[in-house]
Amino acid sequence: MRIALKKPFSDGTVAVDMDPISLLLRLCAAVPAPRFHTIRYAGVFAARSKLRSQIVPRKDEDHDPSAKADDADHAAPKKASRYWAWAKLMARSFQVDVEKCPTCGGRMKLVTLVQETNNVERFLRHLGEPTDVAPRAPARDPPYFRSPVIRRLTSGDTFARFGFVPPASIRS
Repeated sequence: MRIALKKPFSDGTVAVDMDPISLLLRLCAAVPAPRFHTIRYAGVFAARSKLRSQIVPRKDEDHDPSAKADDADHAAPKKASRYWAWAKLMARSFQVDVEKCPTCGGRMKLVTLVQETNNVERFLRHLGEPTDVAPRAPARDPPYFRSPVIRRLTSGDTFARFGFVPPASIRS
Protein backbone atom coordinates (compact mmCIF):
# COMPACT_ATOMS: atom_id res chain seq x y z
CA MET A 1 0.00 0.00 0.00
CA ARG A 2 1.44 3.36 -1.00
CA ILE A 3 0.64 6.57 0.91
CA ALA A 4 1.45 9.78 -1.00
CA LEU A 5 2.71 12.70 1.09
CA LYS A 6 1.40 16.26 0.66
CA LYS A 7 4.90 17.72 0.45
CA PRO A 8 8.14 15.88 -0.18
CA PHE A 9 10.46 15.30 2.78
CA SER A 10 13.82 17.05 2.89
CA ASP A 11 15.48 13.84 1.65
CA GLY A 12 13.18 13.75 -1.41
CA THR A 13 10.69 11.09 -0.19
CA VAL A 14 7.27 11.63 -1.82
CA ALA A 15 5.48 8.42 -0.73
CA VAL A 16 5.66 5.69 1.93
CA ASP A 17 5.14 2.01 1.07
CA MET A 18 3.56 -0.12 3.86
CA ASP A 19 1.82 -3.45 4.13
CA PRO A 20 -1.71 -3.34 5.62
CA ILE A 21 -0.65 -4.63 9.05
CA SER A 22 2.03 -1.94 9.42
CA LEU A 23 -0.50 0.74 8.46
CA LEU A 24 -2.99 -0.52 11.06
CA LEU A 25 -0.29 -0.61 13.73
CA ARG A 26 0.68 3.00 13.01
CA LEU A 27 -2.96 4.10 13.04
CA CYS A 28 -3.61 2.31 16.36
CA ALA A 29 -0.58 3.99 17.90
CA ALA A 30 -1.99 7.40 16.89
CA VAL A 31 -5.36 6.83 18.62
CA PRO A 32 -5.29 8.17 22.22
CA ALA A 33 -6.42 6.08 25.15
CA PRO A 34 -10.01 6.63 26.38
CA ARG A 35 -10.51 9.62 28.68
CA PHE A 36 -6.93 10.76 28.03
CA HIS A 37 -6.30 14.39 27.12
CA THR A 38 -3.96 14.79 24.19
CA ILE A 39 -3.27 18.50 24.73
CA ARG A 40 -1.42 19.59 27.85
CA TYR A 41 -0.98 23.19 28.91
CA ALA A 42 1.81 24.57 31.06
CA GLY A 43 2.55 27.95 32.62
CA VAL A 44 -0.30 30.43 32.81
CA PHE A 45 -2.46 28.26 30.53
CA ALA A 46 -2.33 25.30 32.94
CA ALA A 47 -5.59 24.42 34.69
CA ARG A 48 -4.39 25.23 38.24
CA SER A 49 -2.51 28.42 37.40
CA LYS A 50 -3.41 31.44 39.57
CA LEU A 51 -2.99 33.78 36.59
CA ARG A 52 -5.18 31.76 34.20
CA SER A 53 -8.33 33.77 34.99
CA GLN A 54 -6.60 36.97 33.85
CA ILE A 55 -5.61 35.50 30.48
CA VAL A 56 -8.34 33.04 29.51
CA PRO A 57 -11.85 34.57 29.33
CA ARG A 58 -14.64 32.86 31.23
CA LYS A 59 -17.57 31.38 29.38
CA ASP A 60 -20.18 33.63 31.03
CA GLU A 61 -18.34 36.94 30.47
CA ASP A 62 -19.55 39.46 27.94
CA HIS A 63 -17.31 40.32 25.03
CA ASP A 64 -16.69 43.83 26.35
CA PRO A 65 -12.88 44.22 26.74
CA SER A 66 -13.10 47.21 29.15
CA ALA A 67 -15.31 45.33 31.60
CA LYS A 68 -12.99 42.32 31.43
CA ALA A 69 -9.95 44.38 32.48
CA ASP A 70 -11.80 45.91 35.46
CA ASP A 71 -13.09 42.55 36.68
CA ALA A 72 -9.68 40.92 36.48
CA ASP A 73 -8.17 43.55 38.79
CA HIS A 74 -10.84 43.46 41.51
CA ALA A 75 -12.24 39.93 41.62
CA ALA A 76 -10.25 36.94 42.73
CA PRO A 77 -11.00 33.67 40.93
CA LYS A 78 -13.51 31.50 42.77
CA LYS A 79 -12.49 27.94 43.51
CA ALA A 80 -15.31 25.44 43.69
CA SER A 81 -15.33 23.37 46.84
CA ARG A 82 -15.71 19.60 46.51
CA TYR A 83 -17.31 19.36 49.98
CA TRP A 84 -20.97 18.39 50.11
CA ALA A 85 -22.90 18.55 53.36
CA TRP A 86 -24.27 15.18 54.49
CA ALA A 87 -27.84 16.47 54.39
CA LYS A 88 -27.48 17.52 50.74
CA LEU A 89 -25.95 14.15 49.88
CA MET A 90 -28.86 12.34 51.54
CA ALA A 91 -31.36 14.53 49.68
CA ARG A 92 -29.57 13.97 46.38
CA SER A 93 -29.12 10.22 46.82
CA PHE A 94 -32.35 9.14 48.51
CA GLN A 95 -34.71 12.12 47.94
CA VAL A 96 -35.06 12.44 51.72
CA ASP A 97 -34.91 15.80 53.46
CA VAL A 98 -33.22 14.86 56.73
CA GLU A 99 -33.26 18.45 58.01
CA LYS A 100 -37.08 18.67 57.97
CA CYS A 101 -38.81 18.01 61.30
CA PRO A 102 -41.40 15.23 60.93
CA THR A 103 -43.79 16.83 63.46
CA CYS A 104 -43.76 20.55 62.68
CA GLY A 105 -42.06 20.69 59.27
CA GLY A 106 -39.44 23.20 60.45
CA ARG A 107 -35.72 23.07 59.75
CA MET A 108 -33.55 21.00 62.10
CA LYS A 109 -29.83 21.31 62.67
CA LEU A 110 -27.17 18.99 64.02
CA VAL A 111 -26.50 19.88 67.65
CA THR A 112 -23.88 17.34 68.65
CA LEU A 113 -22.32 14.10 67.60
CA VAL A 114 -22.00 11.59 70.44
CA GLN A 115 -19.48 8.79 69.93
CA GLU A 116 -18.33 7.54 73.34
CA THR A 117 -20.32 4.71 74.93
CA ASN A 118 -20.94 6.32 78.31
CA ASN A 119 -22.11 9.56 76.67
CA VAL A 120 -24.47 7.63 74.39
CA GLU A 121 -26.01 5.81 77.38
CA ARG A 122 -26.40 9.07 79.31
CA PHE A 123 -28.07 10.72 76.29
CA LEU A 124 -30.45 7.76 75.80
CA ARG A 125 -31.39 7.78 79.51
CA HIS A 126 -32.14 11.52 79.23
CA LEU A 127 -34.50 10.79 76.31
CA GLY A 128 -36.14 7.89 78.18
CA GLU A 129 -34.94 5.30 75.66
CA PRO A 130 -33.60 1.84 76.64
CA THR A 131 -29.82 1.67 77.06
CA ASP A 132 -29.43 -2.12 76.93
CA VAL A 133 -28.77 -3.90 73.68
CA ALA A 134 -31.88 -5.65 72.41
CA PRO A 135 -31.68 -9.45 72.67
CA ARG A 136 -31.34 -11.41 69.45
CA ALA A 137 -34.31 -13.38 68.28
CA PRO A 138 -33.94 -17.19 68.51
CA ALA A 139 -33.06 -19.04 65.35
CA ARG A 140 -36.07 -20.34 63.48
CA ASP A 141 -36.60 -23.85 62.19
CA PRO A 142 -36.02 -24.64 58.53
CA PRO A 143 -39.11 -24.21 56.37
CA TYR A 144 -41.57 -27.09 56.11
CA PHE A 145 -42.85 -27.77 52.63
CA ARG A 146 -46.18 -29.60 52.24
CA SER A 147 -45.16 -31.10 48.91
CA PRO A 148 -43.07 -34.29 49.32
CA VAL A 149 -41.25 -33.49 46.08
CA ILE A 150 -40.07 -30.11 47.34
CA ARG A 151 -39.22 -31.65 50.74
CA ARG A 152 -37.12 -34.30 49.02
CA LEU A 153 -35.37 -31.71 46.79
CA THR A 154 -34.54 -29.41 49.70
CA SER A 155 -33.32 -32.14 52.04
CA GLY A 156 -29.66 -32.99 52.41
CA ASP A 157 -30.00 -36.29 50.48
CA THR A 158 -27.93 -35.89 47.31
CA PHE A 159 -29.52 -38.86 45.55
CA ALA A 160 -33.03 -37.49 45.97
CA ARG A 161 -31.86 -34.08 44.86
CA PHE A 162 -30.86 -35.41 41.44
CA GLY A 163 -33.96 -37.61 41.09
CA PHE A 164 -32.64 -41.16 41.23
CA VAL A 165 -32.84 -43.89 43.85
CA PRO A 166 -29.52 -45.15 45.26
CA PRO A 167 -28.62 -48.85 44.98
CA ALA A 168 -29.47 -51.14 47.91
CA SER A 169 -25.82 -51.37 48.98
CA ILE A 170 -25.63 -47.61 49.54
CA ARG A 171 -29.07 -47.27 51.20
CA SER A 172 -28.10 -49.28 54.29
